[in-house]
Amino acid sequence: MTPRRIITPVTLAEASYEAVGVAATLAAALGAELVLAGIAPAALPEPLLDTPDVERLTRQVQEQELLDRLVAERLEDIAGALPRSLHVRSLRTTGPVGDALVAAAREQRADLIVVPILRESELAHLLHDHVDRYVLHHSDVPVLVVPVGSRETAHLNGDAR
Repeated sequence: MTPRRIITPVTLAEASYEAVGVAATLAAALGAELVLAGIAPAALPEPLLDTPDVERLTRQVQEQELLDRLVAERLEDIAGALPRSLHVRSLRTTGPVGDALVAAAREQRADLIVVPILRESELAHLLHDHVDRYVLHHSDVPVLVVPVGSRETAHLNGDAR
């Protein structure tokens, strides 16, 4: 079956640029819709003591707003750089990238997920929990894994779930 809707993540990681490029090329060749899933990592919650600390809660909200804004800007930049002839739709969500991407793929009824995988040694890959591995194990649709960059140059944000 030819994919009619392809979804790929847009995160703060540089690796998402390369995966979007492959997904866009594939979508153009197949006449498919491309869904860009802007996924902001959830700000790490600071443990609260017995009484709520308004300053700490305020800081967490500000950190989440910053992460959301940075991902929204990246999403806008990437979507704006794609050819106008390509049917592109964007969505934004927050959370662990793997969970958020699999959920978005289900919600959007995607036929294919395109995710980046960092080039690294096989041993290192076995020792780490990666977004690509999570998506491969939890996706209901085929997953195209795109090898990109190296672990040293990619700055992943959020955990892999």
